[in-house]
Amino acid sequence: MGSLTLTDLVEVDLSKLGTAVADWKKAADNLKKLAGNADSGMYAKSERARWKGDNATVTRDFVRKTKKEFADAQAQAQTTYQLLEDAHSELVGIQKKVKTAVGTDAANLGCRIEDIGGGAVRWFFPHVRGDTDERTQAQRDAAQALADRVAGLIGHASEIDASVARALGKSHGNDPNNFGHTNYDSLDAAQEERAAELAQKSLKLYKEGKELSEEELKELRTILKYNADDQPFATKLYRDLGPEGALRFQAQISLDGTAEGGTQLQLARSIQDSMGIALATAQPKLGDEYTQELMKLGRSNLDLEMLGNRIEPKGYQVLGTLLRHGTYEKGFLDKVGNDMIAYERELDGGAWSRPDGSYAGMKGFGLNADATGGGGWDPLTGLLEAYGRNPDASTAFLQANVAGPGESMTNLDYLMGMGSDGKGEGARTWIPDATSPMTAGEDKVFGKDALGHALEAATTGMPFDHGPVSPHPEHTPERLAIMEKVVNSLAGDPKLMDDKMADSMGRMAGEYMPEINNTLRQSDSFADLYGNPTSFNAVATTEFLDTIGRNPESYAEATLGAENYSATLMHQVVNNPDGFTGNPADNLRHIAYGTGTVEGILGGARHDEIVTKGQLSDQDYNDQLQKRADMFNTVFGSTVGLATERVPIAGEIVTGVTETVVGEIVEGAERNTSAETAHNAGESSFKARENAVDQALNGLSTAGTPNGVDPTVLRQEVDTRTGDGYDHGKELQREAKDHYKRNPPK
Repeated sequence: MGSLTLTDLVEVDLSKLGTAVADWKKAADNLKKLAGNADSGMYAKSERARWKGDNATVTRDFVRKTKKEFADAQAQAQTTYQLLEDAHSELVGIQKKVKTAVGTDAANLGCRIEDIGGGAVRWFFPHVRGDTDERTQAQRDAAQALADRVAGLIGHASEIDASVARALGKSHGNDPNNFGHTNYDSLDAAQEERAAELAQKSLKLYKEGKELSEEELKELRTILKYNADDQPFATKLYRDLGPEGALRFQAQISLDGTAEGGTQLQLARSIQDSMGIALATAQPKLGDEYTQELMKLGRSNLDLEMLGNRIEPKGYQVLGTLLRHGTYEKGFLDKVGNDMIAYERELDGGAWSRPDGSYAGMKGFGLNADATGGGGWDPLTGLLEAYGRNPDASTAFLQANVAGPGESMTNLDYLMGMGSDGKGEGARTWIPDATSPMTAGEDKVFGKDALGHALEAATTGMPFDHGPVSPHPEHTPERLAIMEKVVNSLAGDPKLMDDKMADSMGRMAGEYMPEINNTLRQSDSFADLYGNPTSFNAVATTEFLDTIGRNPESYAEATLGAENYSATLMHQVVNNPDGFTGNPADNLRHIAYGTGTVEGILGGARHDEIVTKGQLSDQDYNDQLQKRADMFNTVFGSTVGLATERVPIAGEIVTGVTETVVGEIVEGAERNTSAETAHNAGESSFKARENAVDQALNGLSTAGTPNGVDPTVLRQEVDTRTGDGYDHGKELQREAKDHYKRNPPK
């Protein structure tokens, strides 16, 4: 059967399949009775009879064979029933999701999803009379995401169809005169058997210098893609392959795919993704013995059993590529992560194998088949990505000390660069994760990006790639301790923030706006305005903001976070005044001053950076602001480090406030990067101050005016207080720089 289409899936009458399921259930039940009767009746009597002559052999053997055929027939009928029942259940669910997507979801977006054959679909916005037909990037992205979701559901249905057909064929055996072939107790079992069969075949072929055909790889890719998150499937697959076989298979597929490129690389990329998700899914059921074996292999050279292979990576290097995908349990990460760090430190950074010069012609050759994230030779990149998706595990890991008593260096100290003495003693040396010798563009340390993700998760309590979350998790003492250490460390040594960590640092600052505002507040009387959170060291906080303000990405994230927090807090003060002490108008003026202070520090850092790097740097800052605002509009709350829920009273996210602020930021960025703007530091500084005032006024407009307050007067006061706060922030920034020049960290 060819590929299913959208039309097939929407229009097929699955009630007929449901009827077939009921019929096969009845047949299996009836055959079970017949098989039981044959066993207790005919067979039992035959075995007790005292046959003589030919009856002693021919008749008895015939009865035994007949009894077996009844049992085999029942088993085959039961298999058919189980396969069809599972298929019917899954297809009904998929069909329902598809109908909702193309009907309700598409209509809500104002678009349509069209069948273009072969399982593919396209989206379009139908013309409406009087409409300009102009669509935002956020609308186009949402329509594409919907089309991708529908295509994925069609692909899943096609995989189920193919798996059922294959399993029924094996059960039937193409023998009209004999029952008793392969039996399955579920569709999962049939799918896992085929996936394990192909993986085992791949392992055998690589020994001989051969490999699976492209069609076989596509089949394996499809089975894994749609079943990796199914625990029975994933657990059985990893048990069948075993720890060593699973790592060897993953390494072989990725090395071959990255060396070959093209379709093979695309297939390897998908298989790696699915194998990682499958391991995360299976791990809770695999047990500690399986984990211990992975850890043992992690410290050993892995014989890849590939004809002509010239490298034996450590098991942890291969495991690291799998850890990039899926959400792993804390207990598993605790063991594997700390052991990986301990092993690396035992060998003083020389733990991990790297290709030699004989691989120079194979650009991109590596253990990691992903499009991003390096070659996979540094396993900590994958490990830290896994921690980025498990906040509790990341918090515990970064605070852990694998060296034991007498050693003051935590994993955070080791990885971020503070070392045991705060100056880098014993800290990790990060090396470019690329094929050796490196070619142009391969000199990036991808692990620092992953470290940023782990820090995000550890400090915010949310996975780094989270979607909308409300309310945000509490800033526990453990999370606060890590954040405070990051603040103090970057203040003392700005070089600790690698550029690839900048976006994460900006989002962390955005999430901790209550603490940052509380630290820099003008008066103790306003502490409860921010929910009485922990205060950091004021000078260190200022220098921390200065550090992240010097990178366009972290500047954009922190600025969006500050302005969104301010707007939402204003809204709460006006609309829920009983949730705060003090006069609402006074609170609004203080919010304006406090946010102005934060933006003044960030703006001062931006000013200094533009002075150093020139005109193009200003363009970078504004481009990043617009980029992140666009991203935010696409998926609310998933890409911008906002503290919109972290106001000191309960309530829903004020989406209207957020949309207004983000929209104004986009317009402001467009104005600031226009050809008419003089791109010099002074002009840029003025524009940043002007933007801070504009955003405060936008927040006030959305919030409204407290009862009994003159809106014109209040608006002017918020304007003035924001500007005053901005100027104060710039002064704090200059004072902090002077402080650290006079008092460098010891």
